[in-house]
Amino acid sequence: MLLAPLVALALTAIPAEAGHMPPAPREIFTIAWMKPLVAAELGDYQPQELGGVAVDPSGQFAVVGTRDGWLHALHPDGKLAWEFQGKGPFAGEPLIDGGTVYAGCHDGWLYALDLATGALRWKYDAKEQLGTRPALVKGLVVVASLQDTVFAVDAASGAWKWHHRRDLGEGFTIHGAASVQVDGGRVFAAYSDGTVAAIDVVSGQIRWEQHVAPSGRYQDVDSISLAGGRLYLAAYSGAIMALDLATGKALWSQPHASAARVLADRGAVLAVAGSEVLSLSEAGGKVNWKTPLHGSASGALRLAGRWLLVPAGEGGLRFYEEASGRLVRVLDAGSGISSTPGIHGQRAYVLSNAGTLLALDLE
Repeated sequence: MLLAPLVALALTAIPAEAGHMPPAPREIFTIAWMKPLVAAELGDYQPQELGGVAVDPSGQFAVVGTRDGWLHALHPDGKLAWEFQGKGPFAGEPLIDGGTVYAGCHDGWLYALDLATGALRWKYDAKEQLGTRPALVKGLVVVASLQDTVFAVDAASGAWKWHHRRDLGEGFTIHGAASVQVDGGRVFAAYSDGTVAAIDVVSGQIRWEQHVAPSGRYQDVDSISLAGGRLYLAAYSGAIMALDLATGKALWSQPHASAARVLADRGAVLAVAGSEVLSLSEAGGKVNWKTPLHGSASGALRLAGRWLLVPAGEGGLRFYEEASGRLVRVLDAGSGISSTPGIHGQRAYVLSNAGTLLALDLE
């Protein structure tokens, strides 16, 4: 197996006063180890790894899927624990819960594997590409497909319980889908036609359904986040919004072109819209700060300590100061980083587009 390109660390330029050198780069992480997971192939031009990293609550396993159809589990020292082969790319972040790994695959199967051994416990044939993070609620595993269907299956057996489907809109859509979010007895899902729905987890019945995206060519809602009794969303046709969880009523909507990612946490709504990273107030969507992205929206946003981690494709993994939006470091793995990082305490795992997993120890 060939080693991926060497890792380079790039920094934002810090203006120097006349006659003075800029300060030394700030070391906010060190690379504990790098492990190639995907063999380089001749003619593999601009590869992209979209499968995010999941870390179990004890921190003993980091699990990640790759574009060659393998699911990998590694120990904190980088030693391989086990591997499982599907029949298509693993392009979504797995879910780890109660000693089981749940992972959707582009081959149309939802897999449940033993965390310790990788042994297959069950698999469910959704017959649609699965590339989002599953959720577990009230004994059910719920996952959204890339074809606008939400599936719910029994977590113990994989038996079908219900599904909810919306017809794909005419024309092209943005490739990808929002991972479902759960709260109490409800599942919240978003679709490529600009609709968001609240679904009863037991019955599969719709509690409310709202078309929220502004008019435009691409109305995809590819990112949703829950916080403080509200559902926050990014609509690609041009809005970041907050909805009431009980009714789906819009509480506020702020215009932001090409809104693609959203994360509500710590009293702020963090988002990627077009070529900017933003922090908005939860109360009304007022901009706290905004800063250039220098890349493209790819994996989900993650917070780790003081830092907001933004995978930006060819722009690498970008570390922003969460309070101010100041760009502090960029991890450039040579091939770019499109996958969602996995965080456990002071350790972050990130998969490069060349298929190399890096373990970072944060300050």
